[in-house]
Amino acid sequence: MRAFLVGFAYFLIYTTPIGAGFLIWVFWIIFSTDHSILSLSTDIFLQENLSILRDLFFTYLWFFKPIYVFFWSFPAVILGTIKLIVNTWLGFWLLPVAKNMK
Repeated sequence: MRAFLVGFAYFLIYTTPIGAGFLIWVFWIIFSTDHSILSLSTDIFLQENLSILRDLFFTYLWFFKPIYVFFWSFPAVILGTIKLIVNTWLGFWLLPVAKNMK
């Protein structure tokens, strides 16, 4: 269990640059198109830029579709920022806790 938690903490920390890159990409889309921070939902972002990913989720994970539709209706900037902060914080909090486990 300890090794899994340490690995999970490192995974959360190491994926922080990917989340930051996603936010930079979203801001790039906002500043270069007619979208605003609140008008560019995650669903619109995925439809316009990552339609294959959206189609894969809706095709193979169809039983989670109501959950995806709910969360992807939020603005991409807000959802991405919250995810980035929570994942980074959780990783840095979990790492010393997991390392001190017996």
